Amino acid sequence: MEVSISKQNLAHIVRKVKSGKYSSPDEVVGSALALLDERDTALESELEKMRESVRQGTDEADSGQVVSAEEVFSELRERNAAEAKRA
Repeated sequence: MEVSISKQNLAHIVRKVKSGKYSSPDEVVGSALALLDERDTALESELEKMRESVRQGTDEADSGQVVSAEEVFSELRERNAAEAKRA
């Protein structure tokens, strides 16, 4: 496999190796890919949590467990007024 690396990325890799934290360009790239995998896993986990929240909200709405927008805004106004009095 042949890989092309931009001059900017190559310079970044060289700086990392010269720093002494990495023994080779391959180690730099390997560490970067491991971090990318960690980030992808975290993002997928967060996305699944969001999907579950949407499913739960949809189920609650379908079963009639909803609060009107007016009730929500009324409660927010009350909270804001109480907070303003404390300040």
